[in-house]
Amino acid sequence: MNSNYKVAFFDVDGTLADNELPRELGIYGRIPESAKRALSKLKEAGIEPVIASGRNYEKIADFAELLGVDSVISSNGTYVTFQGEPVANHYLSTELVKEMVEQFQTKQTDFLLETPEEILEYAADELLPENILQFLCHCPKEDLPSLDTEKLIAEKVAPTALNIHYKHVSKASGVEEILQKMGISSDQALAFGDEENDFAMFEKVGFPIAMGNGNDELKAKASYVTDTVKNHGIWKACLELELFEEE
Repeated sequence: MNSNYKVAFFDVDGTLADNELPRELGIYGRIPESAKRALSKLKEAGIEPVIASGRNYEKIADFAELLGVDSVISSNGTYVTFQGEPVANHYLSTELVKEMVEQFQTKQTDFLLETPEEILEYAADELLPENILQFLCHCPKEDLPSLDTEKLIAEKVAPTALNIHYKHVSKASGVEEILQKMGISSDQALAFGDEENDFAMFEKVGFPIAMGNGNDELKAKASYVTDTVKNHGIWKACLELELFEEE
């Protein structure tokens, strides 16, 4: 059994969860039983499973708890926890938030504010929350207010969906923060992913694994390409790499 690895990072949609299944099932309902079992077996083998996602922490925490996972990189790396304890948060400065809100309102562009606990609409007469991780908006890039591009990035997460957060923060920076917390090197880390937004995460680990249903360019960057989500790709990869023994 390969005992060198100490942590495994997992993207959610298309990696842990089968995107071909109906969305009404929820994230947990779209995760194959074999993948759930693999996460449990990894933990038993001393390999910490970490969910890495652009999703909000509270939304991840619900299904992560059902999976027995308590280490999470959420909101594009702006909020990171390890074994249930916050490791890093990258809240936007009050000045930046006020400036952005004013510009959104001037342009009459709808936006949402994201904190670790919730995603909320903002009314002009309300006090701004202090712990804002990122702005969310559904609009073409040209409708965005002018950004402080030295500090901020507008990340495309769907055809018309954008997340605006600090430029230096990403799933990859979250990986680095977890490795630092664990006191281990990138060679002791694996990552599972399927899409272009997993490129940076792949560069931060010693052994990146692409799902069979994944993006061709990502597969080319992977150390190993496993089967698809629905064909038990995570379980098969763990057995092939001898991360744990078959029951």
